[in-house]
Amino acid sequence: MSRAAAIWCAYRAAVRLALPLLPAAAALSPKLDRGLAGRRGLLPRLQAAAPLVRGGIWLHATSVGEYEQARPILRRLRELGVGPLAVTHFSPSGREYAATHPEADYHDYLPLDRAADMRELLSAWRPRALVFVKYDCWPNLVAAAGDAGVPVLLLSGALPPGSLRRHPLLRPFYRDLFDRFARIGVGSPADRDRFVGELGVRAPVAVSGDTRAEQVLLRYDAAAADALPARLAAWGEQRLVLGSTWPPDEALWWPVLPELLGERPGLRVVLVPHEPTAARVADLLAAAARRGVAATALSGWVEGGEPARDVRLLVVDRVGALAGIYRAATAAYVGGSFTTGVHSTLEPAAAAVPVGFGPRIANAEEAVALTELGAGTVLRDPAGAAAWLRRQLDDPGARRRAGEAARGVVEAQRGAAARSVDLLLAALGERHS
Repeated sequence: MSRAAAIWCAYRAAVRLALPLLPAAAALSPKLDRGLAGRRGLLPRLQAAAPLVRGGIWLHATSVGEYEQARPILRRLRELGVGPLAVTHFSPSGREYAATHPEADYHDYLPLDRAADMRELLSAWRPRALVFVKYDCWPNLVAAAGDAGVPVLLLSGALPPGSLRRHPLLRPFYRDLFDRFARIGVGSPADRDRFVGELGVRAPVAVSGDTRAEQVLLRYDAAAADALPARLAAWGEQRLVLGSTWPPDEALWWPVLPELLGERPGLRVVLVPHEPTAARVADLLAAAARRGVAATALSGWVEGGEPARDVRLLVVDRVGALAGIYRAATAAYVGGSFTTGVHSTLEPAAAAVPVGFGPRIANAEEAVALTELGAGTVLRDPAGAAAWLRRQLDDPGARRRAGEAARGVVEAQRGAAARSVDLLLAALGERHS
């Protein structure tokens, strides 16, 4: 038996063993619990939706970020009259976000990757194509689609340098998995090189671009009509935005924020936790108070008018505001890079803002590109973070040049949705004007 075949067997056995244990594990994970709750009665729901989506294009976008990449593709398909369109999501956050930002004829959870369930769903929906967005490619679903004669594609695909898929022991399995795809569209030439040169994928791989950039540009333009950026721009002379942060990111800044705010009366800070739950917001406000930093929650400011004169830090306690907030930034720090990997740096780049982040950026090609252009900087400790911020605030010319370079990284991806859809239609042998 080949290594790829052995891993296929091991994967299927692991799925059979793990799925019955998930309800017990959910007691320890609110996110998993939400996902399982959302999947109650899922297969009957999906089967009932078959008349609405049968024969259409099925996209899978696991979470919010991947769905944001899928949205320009979905809009382009609609413009061309291609449909019906169905989108499945793996994570609760993706499904919940799509409920308020629908782009398809049908949205729901993806079943857990049990081979029999995937075969049943494909038999009910009979899609014209199955499209994965970025990298959440479930093996049993891919195999079932191949058995059903459904072309499988990956669009806005990524194979980050730190991906486990590149591990020598797993490489044969993932090579076999991706060789089952009709087309693979990737975000960058570096991704193509990793798929073809390192993984050895023989399926057609093309650089179609990262559709996130187009979605980011749309959000940036739409935020011009939002009152919040203008209010923030009038709040103080300079603003540091700490976006999508986790506790390790905040630990980078708490030791130096009181000093920075003390030496610069015109400086204000906007802190945007990645998950702005009531408990997280309360913890952050308490942390600011312990350090003598006057802070308030954004909702209180919005509802209560202008903040008190001494407020120097706003904690954002709602989602969906970050694109507009970056419009008002003088400098931005993007979180996630002290944990699993940096979150999207495209939003501050679209706002032509110099960007700082922690050391784990290999998961994001655009963050690497920003560092190479001098528009992004890796920050490893509080002293380095403070020095970086002082440079941004004290040298407007250098800050402007860095911001322009950052914006260029986003602009270079324009047209990615059209190229991605062209790739899909070519795989189907279809042409649309």
